[in-house]
Formats: sequence, C-alpha cells, structure tokens
Amino acid sequence: MNTDRRQAAWLVAVLLLPALLAFGVVRLLSTRDDGTRRVESPLPTAPSHPVDPSGGVDSEPDIDLATRITGTVDGTELTFQITRDRAEAGPPASIGDCRQFAEWAMRNGGIPVGFEPVHTLSVHARRNLDVNGMSVTVVPVGEARLTEQDGPFVELACRDGTPTPTTTPPAEEEGEVVDRPHVLTAGQTIELPAPLEAPYDTDEAFPHGLVDYQLKVRIEIDGVVQEHLLRNGSAPFRCCGRLTYMGFQAARYEWRLSPDRSLRYCAELRYTTDPPPAKCATTPR
Repeated sequence: MNTDRRQAAWLVAVLLLPALLAFGVVRLLSTRDDGTRRVESPLPTAPSHPVDPSGGVDSEPDIDLATRITGTVDGTELTFQITRDRAEAGPPASIGDCRQFAEWAMRNGGIPVGFEPVHTLSVHARRNLDVNGMSVTVVPVGEARLTEQDGPFVELACRDGTPTPTTTPPAEEEGEVVDRPHVLTAGQTIELPAPLEAPYDTDEAFPHGLVDYQLKVRIEIDGVVQEHLLRNGSAPFRCCGRLTYMGFQAARYEWRLSPDRSLRYCAELRYTTDPPPAKCATTPR
C-alpha cells in the first residue's frame, strides 16, 4: 500500500513540476526592475487624439486638418514628373480645373518637380476657437527610387485659363499670415500657407532627392498646442522629381482644361551649348 502511495505522489510531482516552473518564469518576465507589474494588452490600441503639453488628451478633436502640395519653392508653376503614357492620356472629363488636375496627377504617380515642396494647410473648426500659430516640419518615412523600367518619364502641367500662384510668398509675408491669430466659428474653414521648418537636428527643411514623407503640424488652439501627423490621404506625400538637366530638356505635356480642352506637346531637346528653340504643337482634345 505504501508503495502505491509513493508511486502516486511521484506521478503528481512529475506532472505538476513543469507547470509550476512555467508559471514562475511568466511571473519573473512580467515584473520590471522596479518591482512593478507590466501588463501587455492583447488588443491593438486605438488612434490617439491630439495631446497637449500639459498631459491632457482631447476626447474629441477641435479641428480637422488637411494639406496639399501647391508648388515648389524654386518653380513658377506646379509641374509633375509622370509616365509618358499617363501624360498622353490626360485627365478624365470630370477634371475641370488645375487644382483637381494636380490631385489627379499625384493619385496617378505624378511627382512635383523641384527641390522643396510648398504646402497649403486647410483648418476646419468644429467649434468656436482661436488659432494662434503653428509650425510644420517634414517627417521622412522612406527614400523613394525610380528606375528606367518605371518610365519613360516626361513633364506634365495644367492650364485652365486662370493662372494660379504656386510659388512661395516672401518669407516675412508668409510668416505674418501663419503667426497672425485667426478667430474661427464652428464650421468655418480657412487655408493657410504652411512653410516648412528645419527639424532640430538639421539645417535643411527638406531632404535632398526623392522622398516619401509626412508633415508634423504643431498648432496652437485656444492657448493649447496640439500635434498632428498629416498624410496624402492613405499614403505619404512624395517629392521632388527632376527631369531637366544641362544639355537635356524633357518632353513636356501641357493640358488646357478650359474654356476648350487641348494638349500642347513640346518634344524633348538634347544639346551641347545653348538650348535650341522649343518644338511644340497644340492639338484639340
């Protein structure tokens, strides 16, 4: 009888020992150096609302922000690097002005040509509030690369009969618009220039080359600073392309959308000294 009891006790010990050891390891790993317990949530966290420096969290956002590229600091108009096939096909009939044209071009792989993008920020108020200033910096999310297999690439531009400024206003004028207080009522939307500022760890507001990026916007609402990350819809922004170099001018497609739709095509140019006259032709579409 004693022999049977000893065998039963041995069997229980063999079965329970691994479980007790595993429990002890889990307890050890879930305890920090300071003795506090660390709880891991099995569920993903929800997107956070804007956080103010004092530690408070807004239960509902006060504003809706959106931004778009309106040009480049070194360009006189918004021009895109895009595939030849897309430039020749042009926008659908539903695109009626150059703002819609720019959105269509970027949705279809168009890249603004230049060295640094110019952004406009749209601010929509959900309640009565004061906007007292903001700062905008670029957050790179990856270096984009294009190969010859992705092309061939050409330049694409828009004409709609009403010229729109796409260059950056003078720095002092732009700064006055951004820093000036703006009083908004519920439902009101305003557009502000969004000059890029250099991050604390670099002197350049925008990296060299072709970059995928987001915008980090710090905006003061009723004396409280909020921080927002803005993207181009569901994707990051992409800038900036370059096609024309010394001795080479890329082919150019200029679509006029109003009053009558037409396409002006300028052939690419290759030269060794002074550039020859452009060879362009316009056809109705």
